[in-house]
Amino acid sequence: MPSMPPPDFLEKLVALSLRGDEAQKKILEEVHNHFPSVGALLCAEASKWDAFTGQAELLHVLCKLLREIAHRYTYALLPEGDLLEQSSLLKDYLMARMAREKVEQFRILFLDKNNHLILDELQGRGTINHAPVYPREVAKRCIELQATSLIMVHNHPAGQITPSKGDVITTQKIEAALQVIGVRVADHYIITRAAQTSFRQLGLLLEL
Repeated sequence: MPSMPPPDFLEKLVALSLRGDEAQKKILEEVHNHFPSVGALLCAEASKWDAFTGQAELLHVLCKLLREIAHRYTYALLPEGDLLEQSSLLKDYLMARMAREKVEQFRILFLDKNNHLILDELQGRGTINHAPVYPREVAKRCIELQATSLIMVHNHPAGQITPSKGDVITTQKIEAALQVIGVRVADHYIITRAAQTSFRQLGLLLEL
């Protein structure tokens, strides 16, 4: 699979953002010099665009728009029924939403008794290797939303695909807090740029 999309894709994208053959050619060259992949292009921080010598402001906006469209599209594909029966669609959404985040995020997808999605909510943003989450607050939110189960998700920007000791301890504390109110943890995913890990598949969660 190529790291960048077909050239005509980039040419069309640049043509939408800038007039003039020479100006477009210059921007295309800079795009290839600055970004090794389409993911890097769409998810680049503002500081990356500051290095451009050409007029790349509108191209930057278009890339941000495309990224948001990808988020909304993969979210729209999530099933209206049992979310646990469509794990591939769920993983596609989580990859689009979290795989290229530069710092750790901790998200929770709250589910009803039929495993229908009630809410996908960002619980916290942190550093390159830590995002705060508090069992008491998770339990409180479950009560507010009348959730009976949930899926926890956090990303590892550094690419570590296996759970850390802290990840396991935090998950166990949340499970213990939720047991008191009768809410189960359906799964806990770790997301990296290249893969996902399921705590359920690793045998790190209580039996459903």
